[in-house]
Amino acid sequence: MTSATATATAPPVAASPSSPAPPAKPQPESPTRIVTLPRTDVSNGAAQLRVTLSAPPARESPRPTFFPAVAGRWSTSGDGEVFTPSSTLSPCSTYKFTVWADTIATGHTRVGSKHVLTLHVACPPLAGAQEILARLGYLGARLRPRYRVHLHSGPESLRLAAAQAYGPYRGSLLPDPGDAPPVTLGTLDATTRGALEVFQEDHRLAVTGEPDAATWHLLLEVAAMDHRDPRPYTWVSVTESLPETLEVHEGDRVAVSTPANTGVAGAETERGIFPIYSRLVSTTMTGTDPDGEHYVAPDVPWVNYFNGGDAVHGYPRASYGFPQSNGCVELPIGTAERIYPMLAIGDIVWVQ
Repeated sequence: MTSATATATAPPVAASPSSPAPPAKPQPESPTRIVTLPRTDVSNGAAQLRVTLSAPPARESPRPTFFPAVAGRWSTSGDGEVFTPSSTLSPCSTYKFTVWADTIATGHTRVGSKHVLTLHVACPPLAGAQEILARLGYLGARLRPRYRVHLHSGPESLRLAAAQAYGPYRGSLLPDPGDAPPVTLGTLDATTRGALEVFQEDHRLAVTGEPDAATWHLLLEVAAMDHRDPRPYTWVSVTESLPETLEVHEGDRVAVSTPANTGVAGAETERGIFPIYSRLVSTTMTGTDPDGEHYVAPDVPWVNYFNGGDAVHGYPRASYGFPQSNGCVELPIGTAERIYPMLAIGDIVWVQ
């Protein structure tokens, strides 16, 4: 009988426990990066300004600042901070804009050094000033837009007034009334210069005929309040065809029509559009006649200078209606006295 041999089975080997993985080393936070800053040349003072960081701004991050201070609000948008002015940065001005060293993006460390920019805010385009002057009655014109748009009238917010000034309509300015001096949209022509001078004189600004910073500051405020020129649009037309005449226009009516004298041959009154730049109740005029004789005319009354030494004024003559002067526009003294209070610095004299 054959005996079976038993085979011994080895007991299972227990697996040795694995060693725990070492903890990951924390990665150091990277400094916040400033990705974009506002352009230093600000073309639209009413537009938003943006600072973009390398990640969304942290809650404790300080906001950028303006000097001088600007009313408005900051908000977070994605990785950036956006400033919306309450109205506008002052046109034609300069600001210091600072992003502080403690600025922090989420998950980053501070920027580490402050960034200071000088922002140069542009003046709105001249067309914006012309559209405001026309709407307020300082310019004898009405806007004809190139495209169909809703033309605002009445009071509005200062922000809307500024936004419209920086983004004026395209089109043309039509004389209003129809016989008013012509004006070209976007051009500082004599008609526009005169309207600016009337506005500046009315608001006690330096009368420059230029849309400077002080003028823009008040122009936007007056536009927002819709404070119109209390006078009708006023200008003077001088006709050199015989008999020569002068008319004072107040809006759509001729307030005064009178015979007038212009310059003789060799001393002709220049034709064109001229704003009145100086007014005197009485003055002494001196000059040289075309024949070379020097003259002195004391006590010339009711004088409105409009082109160099040429003025609308009173002067005693036996008759009126044809060339007799040395370039001025002469009127009967009583008529000159009557029209003097009707006129102002900046009103147009249009010699045709």
